[in-house]
Amino acid sequence: WTEDHTSSLIKFLTAHKLEAGDGMNFKIGVFQAAAAHFLEPPEGVLKEGWVPPAMTRDSCACKNKWAAIQKKYKIVLDIKSQSRFSWDNEFCAGIDSTSEAVWAAYVK
Repeated sequence: WTEDHTSSLIKFLTAHKLEAGDGMNFKIGVFQAAAAHFLEPPEGVLKEGWVPPAMTRDSCACKNKWAAIQKKYKIVLDIKSQSRFSWDNEFCAGIDSTSEAVWAAYVK
């Protein structure tokens, strides 16, 4: 998955968030629509002459990517809630040699 594809999936699912259940869990129909969304030309590109990318995404790939995004998001929330870590939205957890012991304890 490229960063653009991941961003596109997140934007698509955000636009369909009313169809999500508890914990932003979507039914397969939403992931099927997301896969079809990847077959459409990007915003601002005419449909005529546009060829979908060779690497297409199916509903299973979209569902699995969303699960991976949610898992990473929960890890980030957990790290942000720890008083021993600093967090910066630009530089993330800011893990360096000075925080090595804190990180080692967290990973355990």
